[in-house]
Amino acid sequence: MRPYILAETNWQALKTTSFDLAILPWGATEAHNYHLPYATDIIEADHIAAESARIAWEAGSKVIVLPTIPFGVNTGQQDILLDMNLNPSTQMAILKDVIEVLNRQGIHKLMILNSHGGNDFKQMLRELGLQYPDMFLCTSNWFRALDKSKFFTHDGDHADEMETSLLLHLQPDLVLPKEQWGTGAEKKSKIKAFSEG
Repeated sequence: MRPYILAETNWQALKTTSFDLAILPWGATEAHNYHLPYATDIIEADHIAAESARIAWEAGSKVIVLPTIPFGVNTGQQDILLDMNLNPSTQMAILKDVIEVLNRQGIHKLMILNSHGGNDFKQMLRELGLQYPDMFLCTSNWFRALDKSKFFTHDGDHADEMETSLLLHLQPDLVLPKEQWGTGAEKKSKIKAFSEG
């Protein structure tokens, strides 16, 4: 049992514990080319949140990782079978309910650990911050936390070299053999600037 992972701990352990920060990992359920699982963003969020919390906990921080939200904004991929979509308004409603619980229970810091490029929480957190002035609300996109070009040869942002490498490290049993990966071809936008980052 890891005491900083809510899904693994229990009421016996928690009833005398207080927390300073809640981490809400937020992923998506979507196809990742042919070779990676639909849960790629969830797996990444789970592992990165847990390892970050472990490091913080061992340094004396009182953090708790909430269960990962498995669905994200996928409005642009409606043609792909079982790419699940939560509209931003639905995300806002979920987020408000989570913040309400934390605020009521005296946990006044929340960080969303975002694991999906289609999710964007900045505007939501600005609005919710006005409703909950005692709360410190922030978001972090783990996939933008470093300069990928220092570690990876091929640029990309979805089922790319970085995500493939990460899944090969975290759950290699869920990655198809390389000969089944496909070309990685993507639909390019007609507006050139959109693909220039």
